[in-house]
Amino acid sequence: MSKKRISRNINLTEGSISEGLIKFAIPLLLTNFLQQLYNTADLMIVGQFAGKNPMAAVGATGPISNLLIGLFMGLTTGASVVISLYYGSNNREELRRSVGVSYYLGLMSGILITIVGILTTPMFIRAMDTPPDIAEDAALYMRIFFLGTVPILIYNMGASILRAAGDSKRPFNFLCVSAVVNIVLDLLLVGYLDLSVMGAGIATLCSQIVSAILVTMSLLKTDASYKLRKSEIKFHREEAKQIFEIGIPTGIQTSLLSVTNVVFQAKINTFGPAAIAGIAAEGRIDGFLFMSLQAIALAATTFAGQNMGARKIDRLREGVKISVIIVLVLSAILSVIAIVFARPLIAMFNPDPEVIEYGADFLVIISFGIWSFGVAETISGFVRGCGKALPPMIISLFSICIFRLLAVYIAMPIYNSIRVISIAYPVSYALNMILNLLYYKFGNWRKEVRA
Repeated sequence: MSKKRISRNINLTEGSISEGLIKFAIPLLLTNFLQQLYNTADLMIVGQFAGKNPMAAVGATGPISNLLIGLFMGLTTGASVVISLYYGSNNREELRRSVGVSYYLGLMSGILITIVGILTTPMFIRAMDTPPDIAEDAALYMRIFFLGTVPILIYNMGASILRAAGDSKRPFNFLCVSAVVNIVLDLLLVGYLDLSVMGAGIATLCSQIVSAILVTMSLLKTDASYKLRKSEIKFHREEAKQIFEIGIPTGIQTSLLSVTNVVFQAKINTFGPAAIAGIAAEGRIDGFLFMSLQAIALAATTFAGQNMGARKIDRLREGVKISVIIVLVLSAILSVIAIVFARPLIAMFNPDPEVIEYGADFLVIISFGIWSFGVAETISGFVRGCGKALPPMIISLFSICIFRLLAVYIAMPIYNSIRVISIAYPVSYALNMILNLLYYKFGNWRKEVRA
């Protein structure tokens, strides 16, 4: 093994747990940051150059896009867990087939989402009560976005393969390149050529294609055990079954969360373009906060998978404690920053006072709950990494989806305020955290660990 590969891949089954988790999580955190930068750059540049209504059109499409993609993005988590288990146990034959079927599933899923997404765009635009003055732009941006779902899933599947093998650096490097492409094209197409929403969509599509090509070429050219072989990009039933067992519950969980966000977006839309633009800006900012914490959860999932594969159970338990401590420290720092700088952060997207008021108020309230979100995501990440994805899904169904829907349909008729929605977020995160901690302490996943 070359020195280059030793420095690139982190073996999470050996050495200092805290050092390994932090080294592995930092590129993940930066990767998530850059992924969030895609849509943030679109929204910010559109808001500054094209105005409030085009900005609202871009912002209003997010929940629907996440809803359709979320179900299939769970497959990348399933692939990551399965590959990390085989990588940790040094099972090369199963590892080879798992890598091939992962790419096949990413490709097929992306094609399906593209077709369904483009065809159902008008229906979703109407169902969300999108204001007529932004509906046409919202539909245009959404359709361009769905053209990029194949490269989105290919990149994320390829990145999950690299991360499962302990390499979180190359996915970050590839995304750096695509982020630069995105921002440069945004400035050119939106700022200079005045293509507004269409320009933002094209910029994002091109950057997604770049990241997919880079990660694919990397996996094809490597001589490591997780090399992507063209002959293996096909449906392997047994490996696909294992990926589905983890990926489908995880995808359903993500989609269920997106369903509540779609319902919330429909309610927000009734307050007009200023509210839509303000909450859209807030969503981009809190995306940075939450994705930072999700980087720790992703690291926890890979850590659990590798150590389960290597049967290092005591190390796995210690990793849970260290990960939670890291999350609590990080969330405290992020919360303070978001609360103190809420108004100037929203103003970066649009200087309209009404937009700033809506966005800043929402950001301050939601920031109080990010610590509980981080703890819940980390605990459920460990559980998923040990092969149990159904319980976290069920917990999310009750603690987040059902609770939030009850808040909207019971509380909003009484208090017709966006604050009902913003308060529902931190309360649901706290409930989700409590239930995940109870399952971690008493759930049947512990039998698998002791086996």
